[in-house]
Amino acid sequence: MHFSVFKPVVFIAISITSLGLNAAPYTPKEDAVIATSNSTLSASLTLEEINALVTNSQYAGQTERLQGLLKTRLAQLYKQTPSPQIGYLYARVLQKEHLFEQAITVANEVLISEPNHSNSHLLLANIYMVQGQFLKAKQHCIALISHVSTITASTCVLDVQSQHQDLLKSYQALVKIINNKPTSFATKHVLSEMSYRLGNYKQALSHLQSVNLVNAPVSLIVLWADIHLALALHTDVLNTLSALLPDKNNLEDAILLRLAIAEKKLNKTGKKWQNLMAQRVTLRELRKDTFHASDLAKYYLDVQPNRDKALYWAHINWQQAKMSADEQLLIQAQAM
Repeated sequence: MHFSVFKPVVFIAISITSLGLNAAPYTPKEDAVIATSNSTLSASLTLEEINALVTNSQYAGQTERLQGLLKTRLAQLYKQTPSPQIGYLYARVLQKEHLFEQAITVANEVLISEPNHSNSHLLLANIYMVQGQFLKAKQHCIALISHVSTITASTCVLDVQSQHQDLLKSYQALVKIINNKPTSFATKHVLSEMSYRLGNYKQALSHLQSVNLVNAPVSLIVLWADIHLALALHTDVLNTLSALLPDKNNLEDAILLRLAIAEKKLNKTGKKWQNLMAQRVTLRELRKDTFHASDLAKYYLDVQPNRDKALYWAHINWQQAKMSADEQLLIQAQAM
């Protein structure tokens, strides 16, 4: 389960409550967001509004909107006032664009001035996990201990361990730790993703029972869809995902791809979603868009089978991300 190169998260797979992951998408004031030219963010944007926009960027239809503008504005702010909060937001936007080394540099600068900045530790854990640097990722998870809840720190550690050690033991340990206690959105996400990788699809779905997809990040929506596809609940995928946004052109590649897969599996006469996804793929390939490499590889695996292209994009994705889902994508492409 993957959104671009990130686990649902996982990206951010684990997050503390200050990020507002459970909140509904934020709608900024009309005069506060974009200048009339629609090319630069208004200089009057407060840090709180920027924080809300960064948080909002995980929701359907929002993941690429304002990305470049936020990066430019945060770069300016960070140069002027390199505070921990600005630095963290800037690193998060850089990470989202796969500018991992720059994101690592900025996040580490934050930790120099504020060693216990939990969000920066979580962000670094996530980046290092995506890069396959699991020891470094785990060190940042361990740094969270005593600064965040036991469940949050444990989720971080066990999520990392599940990627390169014993997946089943990591899952069982996390289930034991939560012990039917109230758990965060992020922990439910990680538990569901672990179950999915174990092939326990119904159990994976049970972890998401209380989740409202309307207020969920794209990464979790993609996980939900992948679980339903694995259970052959193709109609549910079509009906639910198609209702997420009124403007279908703004659907993220990963969501559009799952709609195309579900439509193909149902063998419908119309090919609405397959055609829309084909147009998106053409656009990404023209742009040599490595940001969507995993989606492109999966498209050539599951929608329009083409071994050479699937393998090409799976290799590109593997250069960027080295989690278990990325490895499986490469194996599937090689096996075509």
